[in-house]
This record gives sequence, C-alpha cells and structure tokens, in this order.
Amino acid sequence: MANTVIINGDTRKFTINENVKRYSLIDVGFVKSPKGNFIYEHPLYNESPYNAPTKLKMTINQDLDHLTMVITDKNGLQKVNIFKNDQLKPTVDLLNFILKDLIEREIIKPL
Repeated sequence: MANTVIINGDTRKFTINENVKRYSLIDVGFVKSPKGNFIYEHPLYNESPYNAPTKLKMTINQDLDHLTMVITDKNGLQKVNIFKNDQLKPTVDLLNFILKDLIEREIIKPL
C-alpha cells in the first residue's frame, strides 16, 4: 500500500502512481542509490540553478510503494516552506511544473 505525502506548506496530497515503472523514474532524473532506492533532487531557482536557495527532494523505495517528498534549503538540511512567502511565487510555479510533469509521466498522482 503506497503512502500519502504532503509537501511542507502545501495543501495537496500525493502518492505513488500504481503504473510507475523503474525505467520511467530513470528517464525523469531519479538516480538509484546503493540501497536500491530511487532519489530525485531538483533545484528550485528563479534565475540560475547554481545558486538556487531551495530544492525538491524525493525518494521512492526499491519496492515502489513508499514516497517521501520535501522542499529543503540548498544544503538539503532544513525543510523550507516556499508557500508562505509571496516573493517565492516563481519558485512555487517551477515546483508546480515539475509536479505536473511527474503526474503526466505516471510517477506520482494527486489525491
């Protein structure tokens, strides 16, 4: 049974799509860890991806039934809520674009 996740500060809920395939994860940029999990990190930037203040981190376990999703600072150590600051609207738009792509590719689905 797949779990449900909510990104910090967001109201939407997501879970793993039951049609997800391992090769689909690799196609969109997931990297397989030594333990067999699939890890995805994408900088959320306004101008340059090299100095992005935040990033989206996702992990799907090797059995494809457990998902974690979080927005962190650029070091990946602190959770960040990008939804509470109006100046981060372009960052939220980029996140929405990424999530829409993952939904269309049947990796995650909204609840």
